[in-house]
Amino acid sequence: MVVTAVGAGVLSVTRRRGGLILGLACVVALAGAWVWRTHQQGEVNLQACGVLEPGGQRADLVQILGAPTTIKANQAKTRVVLTFTSPLLAEKPIRAVVNVRDDVVMEIDCGDGRIKTYDKY
Repeated sequence: MVVTAVGAGVLSVTRRRGGLILGLACVVALAGAWVWRTHQQGEVNLQACGVLEPGGQRADLVQILGAPTTIKANQAKTRVVLTFTSPLLAEKPIRAVVNVRDDVVMEIDCGDGRIKTYDKY
């Protein structure tokens, strides 16, 4: 009887370790997938930003990137910040500042820290 009780305890510890290792492997796999997807989104943004230059019209920007997900105006309502994100996991959105008066793109932030600015402003 004593041997059976000790054997059951060892089996219980082994199952716990196996479950812990399986859970840890799942967390590592999910984190790896998230990092890979973030990298892919950054690459897409860099490709899109390579085509974009400040000084163009807002309509051209929307034609290339699609409809912005958010639009925020400053207090004076002279500038609008457009945010473009991918429908899938967009940790690195593209942001553009547009002058409301003449509808010109003043700044573009590619999401990687590079900010392109239009010299006129």
